[in-house]
Amino acid sequence: MLRSAILGAAALALTAPAFAANFVFETAQPVTEKHVIAESVVWTCEGTTCVGDLDRKKASVRICKKIAKEVGVVTALRNDNSELTAEELEACKASAKS
Repeated sequence: MLRSAILGAAALALTAPAFAANFVFETAQPVTEKHVIAESVVWTCEGTTCVGDLDRKKASVRICKKIAKEVGVVTALRNDNSELTAEELEACKASAKS
């Protein structure tokens, strides 16, 4: 019986959805596409703001750089738990699409 419970819990853990947090990024210029793929996420964009569910707990410069390669200068990246600082955003700008 204990073995069945352990196997059931393991199966549930493997099939449970991954942690995903709602992220928002903003850009210096309006994004021309309605949907952008960056960091393996489809972001929905309107003007200079894009929203997407990312399998990360907090914002990072690495994520920002991957987004910037697709859309240009990122002026903000945040979720409910974290937000990039001005210094981190400055580090992200080097990767921005021209």
